[in-house]
Amino acid sequence: MNASTGELLAPSATRLGPVTEKVVRTVEAVKGLHTLERALTGAELDRLEGIVKECVAQAHADVNETYQQQNGGFKFKNGKFPNDAECDRAVRFTERGRPITLSQELGILKHRAAFACVKDHLSTEFGDNFSIETRYKGNADTSGVVLTSDGPESLVPDLVVHATRNATDVQCVYEFKFPCYEKHRLDPLNAPRVREQLAGYQKLSNRCPVALVTPGGLKQLGID
Repeated sequence: MNASTGELLAPSATRLGPVTEKVVRTVEAVKGLHTLERALTGAELDRLEGIVKECVAQAHADVNETYQQQNGGFKFKNGKFPNDAECDRAVRFTERGRPITLSQELGILKHRAAFACVKDHLSTEFGDNFSIETRYKGNADTSGVVLTSDGPESLVPDLVVHATRNATDVQCVYEFKFPCYEKHRLDPLNAPRVREQLAGYQKLSNRCPVALVTPGGLKQLGID
């Protein structure tokens, strides 16, 4: 025992007896189990959410700027973000000839940028406690949740915070949205199908309300 700190000191290897070695191994194993199952604390979750909000806001601003400068892009009328008419503009077509609107295109690009930012900024501190676009089935209130590759009736939230190295022990769920139309920017929770989508994601966890993250901030479902 360190007299000044009260810390329990492990003996050196030359002085470890069989019983002491067994105790040390047991302590290390228990510590490993705690680490495996550990969820984030409230303070850690607050820090993570702050980073996520910054990433979503930055992705929104960066993509709006770079899209106007890239080949194939065009200058927005107000120079910062598209108006409703510009959001409806077809900017490319799929192989089957289906039009992709600017609203859809910017959403795709902004999600990619936000995911890259989240991975970059969370991996060092929270790398074992989050997953991006993981596909789930199940219900936390009944039989629990499982990972799946099956599309029908599965759920694919943008970001899940979970117990360390255990993506099926879901703590909190976050969905990113980058509204293009003015009324959806002002009231993203009431954009078409958003509440329905979030309600589905709530089935993955009964530990915290599912949250919508937009460039304007974070809003939890059911909390006005």
